[in-house]
Amino acid sequence: MPAVERGEWLRLAGACAGLLGLASALGIAVNMLHPAPTRLPWVGDWDHHIETKAFRAGIPVTFLAGARERVTDLAVAIFDARLPEQYAAGHLPRALNLPVGEADERLGAFADRLTMETPIMVYCGGADCADALDLAVKLREYGFTDVTLYPGGYAEWIEYGGKSVAGGQP
Repeated sequence: MPAVERGEWLRLAGACAGLLGLASALGIAVNMLHPAPTRLPWVGDWDHHIETKAFRAGIPVTFLAGARERVTDLAVAIFDARLPEQYAAGHLPRALNLPVGEADERLGAFADRLTMETPIMVYCGGADCADALDLAVKLREYGFTDVTLYPGGYAEWIEYGGKSVAGGQP
C-alpha cells in the first residue's frame, strides 16, 4: 500500500473513531439528562421481562398497533385479567373481565361467545403485570389455540390515547 493511501486510510479511521466517540458521549449525556424513570437502563434482566416469559411459554405477543386492530375485530374475544374493581374503573372497548384467579369459575359464563379456535387477546395493567400472561397460559391449557398477549396492557393503551370504557361486565 503506498504511503499516501495508507495515510489517507489512517486519517479516515481516526475520523470514524472520533465520530463514534462523540456519538457515544452524546448518547450517554442525553440518557443521563432524562428523568430516572425514563432513562434507558445500562443493563437489563430480560429473564423477568414479560415478553421473554411469553416467548418461553409459546404465547404470541402483540403490541399497541396489533391491540388496536384486535379491539376493532369483532371476531376477537378480549379478556382483561385485572381485578373487577380495576376493570370497572376503566378497560379496553369490548373487553370482558376474567381475573386469572377466577378463570376456573368464570370462564363458563363466556362459553356462548367462544370456541376453542376463537382468537383471544389478554391484557392486564401494564408491562409489569404478569396476570395476563398467567391467564394466557391457563387458556392454552384449557385448549384454546389462538391466544395472544398484549403486554403493554391498560397503561399503554391509555398513554397512547386509546378509548377507555368504565363500568362492569356488558
